[in-house]
Amino acid sequence: MEKRLPGKVRRAIKAKYHDIEPKAWVGKKGLEESVISEIDTQLKKDGILKVEIRKGAFISTDMDRGSIAEKVAELTDSELIDVRGKRFILFRPREGWEKYLKKLKLKEVSKERREEKPVKKVKLDIAQFRKKFKKGRE
Repeated sequence: MEKRLPGKVRRAIKAKYHDIEPKAWVGKKGLEESVISEIDTQLKKDGILKVEIRKGAFISTDMDRGSIAEKVAELTDSELIDVRGKRFILFRPREGWEKYLKKLKLKEVSKERREEKPVKKVKLDIAQFRKKFKKGRE
């Protein structure tokens, strides 16, 4: 699965949402349609979700936690942000991926434009500068 978000955005999301409580669980039923639909509705509602993997999921799916997290992200069309222990964080923008990625690109372009502006050289009159700050001290 390709990563849509740049690393800087992923780190920011991880730092902001690392302490949220899990709102969905993958249990002994594994990756059934009901579990995926619940995760999907939670993502539509909040945009970000922490999911916990229970012991039964490992037994029923014969997968490790990383592959379960990747599979859930793939089935829900979301981005896997972080896997820590038996919990993982999913992100999907509420306005849709195209619109969200377009906003990110526009931010990068505007940042580049701001950096490209040449610096104006200002001739400084030292005598005037000293007078100005001498008045301020008195």
